[in-house]
Amino acid sequence: MPLPIVLWGAAAALGATGIFKGAKAVGNMKEAKEIGENAQVNYDEALNDLEQKKEETNIKLEELGRLKLSIFTHQIKHTIDVIKNSKSKKSSGTLENFESSISIEELKAMEAMVLNSLKLEAGLLSGTAGGALAGFGAYSSVGLLASASTGTAISGLSGVAATNATLAWLGGGSLASGGFGMAGGMMALGGIVAGPALAIGGFMLASKAEEALTKAMEYSAKVDKAVSEIKMIETILDGIQKNADEVIYTLNQLVDRFDSMKVNDDSDPQAFKQMIINTTVLKNVLDCKIIDEQGSPIKNIKHTCQGLLRI
Repeated sequence: MPLPIVLWGAAAALGATGIFKGAKAVGNMKEAKEIGENAQVNYDEALNDLEQKKEETNIKLEELGRLKLSIFTHQIKHTIDVIKNSKSKKSSGTLENFESSISIEELKAMEAMVLNSLKLEAGLLSGTAGGALAGFGAYSSVGLLASASTGTAISGLSGVAATNATLAWLGGGSLASGGFGMAGGMMALGGIVAGPALAIGGFMLASKAEEALTKAMEYSAKVDKAVSEIKMIETILDGIQKNADEVIYTLNQLVDRFDSMKVNDDSDPQAFKQMIINTTVLKNVLDCKIIDEQGSPIKNIKHTCQGLLRI
């Protein structure tokens, strides 16, 4: 018996609804997949940019560390050698005709730094000093006299483990394999690295497709937050690089000044005094940190350096 016309109409309406829901489900699934994939691409690009910025920063810190090392083993060493042979040195260990007398303790400290610089230089040549240059570049030269928490002198480190988490991160490993201790503690992005948990092939019903779309949007929001945090870290690394550039420029200016005015003895008291002054200024710049204990760039480095250049 044929179906009544009314039932035919109802069947047609139900079929149309089913087609509509099915099309909507397909659309939701497609949108969810696109959102998830785009978010992952954005995250991967941001992470790659961060790794590149990290490498650039590490190279810049090593450049500064190498320059500091050279100054200790050449300019500072030269001054110490001249002072040790100086007729102007009193038995008390101070220098005559020099208003800001250098004490014997200060001379000993500088000499110890020179000796540790020579050890670090030897370690670099033999390949046993690893990333110690980055730590030396970032921190005060006083670190040459200090020891790491392990009791190992910085000059003998095979990496930057003695420094804070910033340099430990700069010294090795990707963001995914380590932490980044910077202005607020550890940055956990492990949940992002794994990618979107969207089982696209498993969603067959419209309700599941909507769930997939919701999860994709949540994932995208999580990625947006992570990318903004990565950009913040890149800004901090830019600041560290700028600080390093400023100190490198200042040290090179002071080295040129020192070399043009250095003397080999104290036969000319005024010239000898000027060399001591130049050495003191050099040492003050060598003692400048460019990163604080939280891993952020030290502020007002340019102002400090410009002031020292005017001495």
